[in-house]
Amino acid sequence: MSVPESRSSAGWATIPGIDTPVASTVATHTACTGTIQRVLFDEGRIIGISVTDRVFTVHQRRAIIARDKECLIPGCHVPATWCEIHHVTEHARGGPTHTDNGVPLCWHHHRTLDTSGWEIRTTNGIPQIRGPAWWDPARQWRTPRPTLDTLALA
Repeated sequence: MSVPESRSSAGWATIPGIDTPVASTVATHTACTGTIQRVLFDEGRIIGISVTDRVFTVHQRRAIIARDKECLIPGCHVPATWCEIHHVTEHARGGPTHTDNGVPLCWHHHRTLDTSGWEIRTTNGIPQIRGPAWWDPARQWRTPRPTLDTLALA
């Protein structure tokens, strides 16, 4: 995938072992989960290769799971142990692979985050979320609060 394609949702990419090109969004998500190594080309020249520090370690993952308990999207109660860890600021955009920059998102919410209207940020290592206008017309940033059910799991 070229540099301009990697910065937009347009374009196609190839994944080793798959004969048919896939949408760049599929390749980007596959790379986000740490399944493949990303190689960026610009006019045929290799200009970047992903590194292993992009994937959260087992210890970072455990800490994030202990902090957040479940998928960060309000109303979604998928246990954090079943979730993927999402870089709040993408690694490709300089976001560190650190507990302050990781949140659990279930498979569905991780794949639809860019198109759903949900936004995530962290402030001093605390995740905050802002819902789409249909969910919160004021679009306020909120700190997710653990429910009694999730506290019982701790």
